[in-house]
Amino acid sequence: MSEKRRDEFALISYLTAGRSIPEAVQSRIVVGNGDDAAVVTGKSGYDWVACCDTMVEEVHFKRKTMQPHEIGHKALASNVSDIAAMGGIPLFYLISLGVSPEWCEEELAGIYQGMERLASRYGMALIGGDTVAVPGPLTITVTVLGEVERNKPLLRSAAKPGDLVFLTGTVGDSGAGLDLLLQGKQSIKDEAKIEEQWLPLIERHCLPEPQVAAGRILSQSGHRIALDDISDGVASEAWEIAQASGVSLVLDEQSVPLSEEMKRYAGHTGREPWPWVWYGGEDYQLIGCAPPEAQEELAEQFKRAGLPLYWVGQAVEGEAAVFLRQPNGDKIPLHKKGYNHFNEL
Repeated sequence: MSEKRRDEFALISYLTAGRSIPEAVQSRIVVGNGDDAAVVTGKSGYDWVACCDTMVEEVHFKRKTMQPHEIGHKALASNVSDIAAMGGIPLFYLISLGVSPEWCEEELAGIYQGMERLASRYGMALIGGDTVAVPGPLTITVTVLGEVERNKPLLRSAAKPGDLVFLTGTVGDSGAGLDLLLQGKQSIKDEAKIEEQWLPLIERHCLPEPQVAAGRILSQSGHRIALDDISDGVASEAWEIAQASGVSLVLDEQSVPLSEEMKRYAGHTGREPWPWVWYGGEDYQLIGCAPPEAQEELAEQFKRAGLPLYWVGQAVEGEAAVFLRQPNGDKIPLHKKGYNHFNEL
């Protein structure tokens, strides 16, 4: 149980005090945090991109496995990743907290600090939100506003037969990291009980990195691109593209990028890595489809930017479905699973 907290307005002032705002976005804030609503100006030739996600204690995070700044980081990162999946530029964010009595002010400040550190890397500004007291678990809702060049958002529905499927990085790391945390850690950051070689998996779960730069390259390429971010697992996101575009996707198991840390951890536990890959989620890499004629150019652009790009399959004619081509050549259905809140109740 925490000590007595300040009232609502004093708490908001405490949590948001001393924040610097990048000049690039400061010049666009007409009315910022502290009034009834924020007012920001748009830019000629751009469309707004808006997204909103909620994280609930014990559903999306546990206090024994994540520090407050990691919780804040992930709450904002999931939204920034949605902006990246549209090829957009994240600019502003709003935070709404439902605060239980179990959380003290210092912990709440840590959540805000985790968001601010990530936001500063993308030149984003906090422009408002809400804070309320709740009897139940801590609830964090983050809204992000971004922009993308007019008529250039990257949509799930853009894939066509013959397109090549790509990933922007290794997948399954976050799922393996969560498994490690739940299996191996009895208290938060009890690193003495975890071998150093596994720490990158924990970081990829607790501090995922949205792929904004990759999304911008794809948006600016001039090619028709279908895109989604991997929040619920590769299988779920591949199905979303297949259903939105009315195609079948065939993924080549041997081409899917796996990190050395995850492969070692899977071997260490005597388990296959694929459940984490297909259904683990929260990698926040991008999965998409591009026409074959774009492959060489995109590969060169990603190389110049120092970013990985992996070609892992193809879109084909057929009803919406996802298949997996195994190393022996067999093609099997990849079922649409992944985290679904209402299936977990």
